[in-house]
Amino acid sequence: MSFGLNQYWAPTPKKIRKIADSIVAATTFSGSIAALNGHPTVGTIIFVLGVIAKFVSNLFSDDSQPTT
Repeated sequence: MSFGLNQYWAPTPKKIRKIADSIVAATTFSGSIAALNGHPTVGTIIFVLGVIAKFVSNLFSDDSQPTT
């Protein structure tokens, strides 16, 4: 497994992708609940953390798969 900016377009390992998608789902749900309960700043911060987590997950690549 490699990590770096040059790995952004390489295939992401399945395990990392599943974790990142779960984090995005959780932050979307909790950010929406926070915003609807009168805390829009907290909701926005939670959404931004989810986007950052998804971006960072794309920086991982699987060394065992050839990239073409």
